[in-house]
Amino acid sequence: MSKRTVFTTITPLPQGITRETVIETLHNHFEMIDLNPLVIERHPIKAPRKASPEEYHSIWYHVVDKINYFPGYQGRTEFDVCFHDLKNGLQTHCFAPLGLDIKDKWTIGGTLPHEPKEPVELGLGEPKDGLWLREDVDMKCNLMATSFVKKTLKKAHGTLVERLVEKAHIRESEIHNSRLEEHNSILSYYSETKSPALRSSLPSPDPARQHPAGMGSYPDQWQPHGPLEHRGSLGKTPYPYSPPLGDLQQPPADPRYSQPPLNSRYSQPPPDPRYSQPAAQVQDPRNFHRPVELAPTEFRIAELPSSDPRDG
Repeated sequence: MSKRTVFTTITPLPQGITRETVIETLHNHFEMIDLNPLVIERHPIKAPRKASPEEYHSIWYHVVDKINYFPGYQGRTEFDVCFHDLKNGLQTHCFAPLGLDIKDKWTIGGTLPHEPKEPVELGLGEPKDGLWLREDVDMKCNLMATSFVKKTLKKAHGTLVERLVEKAHIRESEIHNSRLEEHNSILSYYSETKSPALRSSLPSPDPARQHPAGMGSYPDQWQPHGPLEHRGSLGKTPYPYSPPLGDLQQPPADPRYSQPPLNSRYSQPPPDPRYSQPAAQVQDPRNFHRPVELAPTEFRIAELPSSDPRDG
């Protein structure tokens, strides 16, 4: 006769551990198996015939546990277990001898200080702040062995969680140290590029392009973080990116491009003197009150021939 037992265990996670680190450990099946203190052997296998259609495509392992049945007597237990990764956790299904069937679900929950608060499930004692690891166990076992199996499972998984947390701490330290080393390498690279040894290997500037006031060559003046005297000091270059004033002189015009070619079809022809008119003479506005003297005009009456016949 079998009995079904369901229980939930929630373990708060210390500060400094991220979701990504815990989920990375949960999705590492070999690591999860090895963190269990009862396991002494494991290897991957194909899905057994008793696997359900939805579990057939999961990842299966054959595991051997070493169990203390009572003081002074130990035994080995072999069973098959399938692993199925979730977005926020892991599902396992264990098929052990004597009809022991264990479905286990690991999930990570909670909120960090910079995240919005989520509703807390009642009756489970979930922490209101920080992250936590939740384990939901659905177990079917012989009625006589239920108490022993539950006690052994809780003790083993408690040690597993402690090792998982410590492993997460180590992983976070490795990530932090790698980022720090990368940051220091970048800083050392930029500091070495400004060292005299590396700067001496750069091509020397052209002495003909030196500033007449002795401000230095182009590489020194165009540096974004150049000397302080190049940053708007009195009598110096007003801006760190300003080129020498001597180089801003306009180059002489090329005589080849000073006038358009005469044979160009767009060039304007010279004006024709036959059609040119003298400029109009503008009267001085100061003499507007003086009368204008007009020259006398002679009128001459022309005699037209008469058309009267009597005049003939």
